[in-house]
Amino acid sequence: MYLNVILTIFVIVQVVTIILIYKWWNKYGRRIFTSFTDLKKGFPSKTPNSVGFNDVGYPNPFQNIPDMNQMMKQIQSMSKNMGKFK
Repeated sequence: MYLNVILTIFVIVQVVTIILIYKWWNKYGRRIFTSFTDLKKGFPSKTPNSVGFNDVGYPNPFQNIPDMNQMMKQIQSMSKNMGKFK
């Protein structure tokens, strides 16, 4: 008897969790996923011939890092624009 009650509660919790995840995905998840995929398209992709090598002959992992000054300027302009909407 106790097992039936526990299993019933467990099934109800699972169904409610699935419904809430589905509603969250429809409201927020799709936009987050598309924004990340669009962001990924904005970064330059590495081609097999674009790997740089340092003096020793190992690949240089820091060759394709974007300029931090430009990134910080973009973040500051975004924060200024976000402040205007409030």
